[in-house]
Amino acid sequence: MTEEIRNLVEWATTSGAYLHPNVEVYKDAITGLSFRAQQAIPPQTSIARCSYKISLSYLNAIGIYSQFPSTELFPAEFLETLKQDDPNIIGHFFLVQQYLKGEQSLWWEYIKLLPQPNDLESLGVPILWPEADQRFLAGTNAEPPLGKREQMWRDQWKKGVVLLRELPNHKEYSYALYQWAATIFDSRSFRPSLTICPEALDESSPDTILNLDHIGNDRFSVLYPLVDIGNHNGINQVEWRKDIVSNSFCLVHSAGVSQGDQIYNYYGNKSNSELLLGYGFILPPNDFVNRDIVNLKLTPGPGAIKMRRSQNCYNRPNPKLHEEEFMFAVQPLSAKGSQDPRIPEFQSFEEGLVDLVCCMVANERERSYMLKFSSLCPEKLAQPFQSPLCRVLLQAVFIIQSKLSYEISRIEQTASLSIPQNANQSLAVIYRISQLTTLKSALQPLNNLTTQILNQSSRESSPCLTGIPKIISLEQAYSLFTQYFPSLSTTIHRLIAEDQEEELPLDWSVLLEDWAYTYWTLWVYIMMLKRQDQETASAIHPKLGRWIQDVASIFEPIPENWDPTTTFHGAPDERSTLTATISQLQTLHPELFSLPTVNYEHQLNLASYLVKEQGFMVPYEMLDGTAKGEEINQLVVCIWGE
Repeated sequence: MTEEIRNLVEWATTSGAYLHPNVEVYKDAITGLSFRAQQAIPPQTSIARCSYKISLSYLNAIGIYSQFPSTELFPAEFLETLKQDDPNIIGHFFLVQQYLKGEQSLWWEYIKLLPQPNDLESLGVPILWPEADQRFLAGTNAEPPLGKREQMWRDQWKKGVVLLRELPNHKEYSYALYQWAATIFDSRSFRPSLTICPEALDESSPDTILNLDHIGNDRFSVLYPLVDIGNHNGINQVEWRKDIVSNSFCLVHSAGVSQGDQIYNYYGNKSNSELLLGYGFILPPNDFVNRDIVNLKLTPGPGAIKMRRSQNCYNRPNPKLHEEEFMFAVQPLSAKGSQDPRIPEFQSFEEGLVDLVCCMVANERERSYMLKFSSLCPEKLAQPFQSPLCRVLLQAVFIIQSKLSYEISRIEQTASLSIPQNANQSLAVIYRISQLTTLKSALQPLNNLTTQILNQSSRESSPCLTGIPKIISLEQAYSLFTQYFPSLSTTIHRLIAEDQEEELPLDWSVLLEDWAYTYWTLWVYIMMLKRQDQETASAIHPKLGRWIQDVASIFEPIPENWDPTTTFHGAPDERSTLTATISQLQTLHPELFSLPTVNYEHQLNLASYLVKEQGFMVPYEMLDGTAKGEEINQLVVCIWGE
């Protein structure tokens, strides 16, 4: 134990702190200041305890509680302006104040052992890395928070420093010192809700109700000298205890420690992204811990949010973490338990991701089904692709697949970085590789699933496999016309070619971008007219007739005035094109329009509604034409049946 460490321990213990006699503080080559067991330590042993009297936080700065002493109050305007909404800013400035006081500060023995403002890089956190090192985080989860945190700290400093103008040394409260103090709090502090006894705020004060609310909602954080020495290894073997008798916060080891081993604290169930940003290290995967997690953030609209929150399996997030409600973890399968009831393709994703995407892209029928059966959560269905929600689940799979591919490309596009030149860059490369590994391990099962579905969908001789929905491209749909209705198909292809001024045979890759919705509506319209030919319809797909019937209906309660047949659901020019084509078909193939009880305008409206509700975009391989063999993102429909 060095003299500085000894002085810290002596200062802390003479001020009411405690360090177990078999615990030593030493400086580890990797983890810095650390705890180590000099002798075996049994379970449920108090490792270290810090008295509130030497804790350091906003509560010291306001100077109204005897358990949280202050040494020199800030100007009243500063405290009154910031105490309501920004107690954390006050705490940061208080640490700056104590640093500026030097040896006159009550906390000097503690502060002088912290990484110093003139050596910010020793803190090791990416926000303080040189720009050349930060570039190695481009494309990863760690990149976006860097700029946000820098701007937040600068805004906080400006908000506070302007209120310190009456101090003789107000110019010494620089942004560099504020940044240092904020980093110290970010990397070493504890949540007050878990560490402060409310009874410690025993003095009568008009602000006590406000301060108890700040504590309960963790609006500031607390530094605990000595206790904060414990490092993190990702394994939770400690308890944080509040002791009202001694007015202190205690670190208890619940599992016991062998002689010579480092004694760890537990910072929470944090991902490597959080650990890197907050503390400057990551945990390599092992048999006990794998924190190689990637977060995916969604931005649902109000309707999707309302529907998601109505589901019985929705778990409302901690109100303190409301911004994480639509943030979902992607993690290696090895990091999860074996009790996950979901299909293997979903098990890499935090629960709720698939359900939320379903809420975001569900059509009217699917929304009505989910609202009627609120106890049902799509992602937990034992056979998700054999249910009334199979279409929306399949669309969700393609969306998540696309999102993962995008995140992978963001990292790989910046892969042309130079060879790492220092420890920061080497750490960033390890982190980048772990992010890619996690994303790719989650993407592969989805790729396998969609490949299976798309491959069987592209085989015209095998229109559907048991339990797998049939995806049909526009090119395939019109090929089915040729196969089952050759005379009608010849007419339709000729009419389309004349209208679009294209040669025959049609090259569907040319028409997809602008006319997919139009010609899908025409195809569905004709299949509705041909539905009476049950033998042919079943040959195209065994469930085709039932599918057309079901998708044009919704579940009770049915909204007032709901009737999709009264309105065309596409653009006016699309309706004009369809009306002209259908008019020609009435002349050339009158047998299609032989049922006197059918309102053919309503039928067209219904067909347009079905395409709007059932169509979605996927990358699908072209079977012919100039783009033969290429995957083109295009509008498809999914035929399914219970």
